[in-house]
Amino acid sequence: MATQNPKARLASLLALCGSLLAMAPALAADLPSSKLLPPAPALPPFYSWTGVYLGAQAGYAWGQDRTTFSDTLGRAFNGAAFRQSSDSALGGAHAGFNYQTGSIVFGIEGDIEALDASATLIAPGIAARIGRDWQASVRGRVGFALDRFMIYATGGAAFTDFDYHLQNAATGLSESATRSATGWTAGAGVNFAYTDSLILGAEYRYTDFGKVNETGRGPALGLTVRHEPTTHALRVSAGYKF
Repeated sequence: MATQNPKARLASLLALCGSLLAMAPALAADLPSSKLLPPAPALPPFYSWTGVYLGAQAGYAWGQDRTTFSDTLGRAFNGAAFRQSSDSALGGAHAGFNYQTGSIVFGIEGDIEALDASATLIAPGIAARIGRDWQASVRGRVGFALDRFMIYATGGAAFTDFDYHLQNAATGLSESATRSATGWTAGAGVNFAYTDSLILGAEYRYTDFGKVNETGRGPALGLTVRHEPTTHALRVSAGYKF
């Protein structure tokens, strides 16, 4: 086998180097860039329901009271038994505090509302008017949050005053009295954080004040008014979270 001429070998090496130099830009283009990619944009933080809030609400309440008049022995007075409605618009203010852990939101809320719920009952020998002009509640709340949207259940104690006006038809004389009552209330609702501070809401609640009795002491002496007031209510609200 013939030995290659040194000059020929040198020419071959120079040709190979030239070919590699010509291929270098193409090879470099295929290599990964040494520059770092720009960082991914940060995800927006989830809304936090934790905090104190204040707000106002308005709505409508409806229900029926089963009312009877009875004498001192508990006997029905002239068969006077009624089932009257106590529908009324309502409006007021509320305040509360929420604490969120994960998707669960625990809270406590209190509210007070003005309303004009009344009914007039007339029976042989007697007439009565029963009215309420305010109510309030203190409740716990448990909610499930999906970012700015939350559904919740609520329940607690309810408070009100019943105003009585009783008239003895035989004498034409009348008397007035006010009796405080405590009951319970429960319901459910939704909240939406329209902004970081503005919270909109809608809620349904049922309220039961149990059995309430009022006994006449003056012109209606010997007469007892017994009733079982219950109400349903729908409300919309707007609040500010600090």
